[in-house]
Order: sequence, then structure tokens, then C-alpha cells
Amino acid sequence: MNNFVFRQNNDLTYLVCEPIEQLGFINAFSTRQASESSEFTLGHFSAEQREQMTVNRDRFKAAVGAPQATLVTAKQIHSADVRSIENYEDATRDPQPGDALTANLPNLLLGIQTADCLPIVLVDTRTRAFAGVHAGWRGTFQEIVTRTVERMQQAYGSRPEDLHVALGPAICAENFEVGPEVLAQFRSKFRYADALISNEQANGKGHIDLNRCNAQQLIDAGVKPENIYDSALCTVARNDLFFSYRKERGHERYVGRLMCVVGQVS
Repeated sequence: MNNFVFRQNNDLTYLVCEPIEQLGFINAFSTRQASESSEFTLGHFSAEQREQMTVNRDRFKAAVGAPQATLVTAKQIHSADVRSIENYEDATRDPQPGDALTANLPNLLLGIQTADCLPIVLVDTRTRAFAGVHAGWRGTFQEIVTRTVERMQQAYGSRPEDLHVALGPAICAENFEVGPEVLAQFRSKFRYADALISNEQANGKGHIDLNRCNAQQLIDAGVKPENIYDSALCTVARNDLFFSYRKERGHERYVGRLMCVVGQVS
């Protein structure tokens, strides 16, 4: 939790990475908590929910200090696809498939939805570009955060040493059990796989540390270790604060969605 703080505004509780805020970027990671309930969700799954989600998202934008900003989200598909928002016309289109967004426009927020997967925020102190990433195990395996750094270099001239990164609440290694086929994939690809894998069992299952894997990918891409801030909050362990698909799936109701946002301070 070092470098992160909980805030309350507009009757909502959310998390902020203070070093990134101090660099002049809005950033916020929602929780499920609102004054009137513990079910404040920012994702929708049906036409009936769309109207309420619009209200909730407007409320969240106001709480984090960007009520007039355009919110851009992606149609997340557990890919390693990165989409750059080039102008405001592009920003107002329907969400496009992909799992990372980059931009360098004022009065705009990039939004990433999660409910156990790792939300990642990147900001460039020199060019003022910024990005949001959705990294589940598939995206992590495909190195989506590395691809996002590369896209920021190509699109905005970003230098990895100028990037600061926040890793938000996600399922922690202690609670993220995967099958032997996933462990084998990670072992075949990452030289540091042994540091990512723990609690291996006789049936071949084990646990993977998504935060550590993405942090190492960032370091390998040239990001300074001291510029990577990890909230170290687990969505399963703190299900009172965060939605967790792993913990809540199978219940009669759908599992809500958290959202992280990032943008320039105008």
C-alpha cells in the first residue's frame, strides 16, 4: 500500500497512486463501496444495465475530479492488442476490441475494467502520454504491458526511463491457482518463471504472481524499478472492497466490475 491512498468523494471510495498524481496525472482505482451500498459497479452486461452504468461512470468521473472528461474504454478480450486514441472523434466511438489503451490528449480518461485481473496505469513525465492496461494471465503471458511501452515509444516518442507505472488491486499469487498447462506455458517463456510460481501441488496445479511478472516485464523494457508502484491489494482477500470474479462467480447475481482511470490534469 505504500504510495497508494484511499480517498472518499461524491460518496464513493477509491484508490489513488500518489506519486502519479503528484506528476500531474489523474489516476483512480474504483472500489465496490458507495455510501448507500457495497455494489457500486462500473461495468455493464446487458442493455438494461447500460443506463445505470452511465450514471455510475459519470459519478465516478466527478469523484476523481474530471466530470467533463471523455471516458474511453475497450471491449476487453484477454488479448495483447493495444489501441491508441488519436483524436476526440476516435475517443467517442464505441469500445473497440483490445486490452490496452494509450493517449496524449487533455480532458480524456482511459478506463480499464477488472474483477481480479491486474489493472496497470502508465504515465510519461516528458511527453505527458498515458496508458491503461488490462493484464489477466493471458495478457501477461503475451506481454501486453511490454507492447504498451513499445506503442508509447512509437506513437509519442516516450522513453521507458521517463515512465511511471501503478499496479492496481488484483488477485494475488496466494489466491491465483492455475492448471499445469498454464504453468508450463510460463516456464517455457520466462527465464524468471521459478520466481513467479509457488504452491505447486501433486496434481500439477500451482499459483502465479501476475504483479511480479508484469513488473519484471516493465523492468526488462527499460522502466526504472523505483518508478513502479504496486498497491499489493488482493481482490480476493479484500472482497469487501473489490469485486472478485474468482470468489463470487457461481452466485445468482452477476459479478460487478471495477474500473481504473488515467488522464492528464487539464
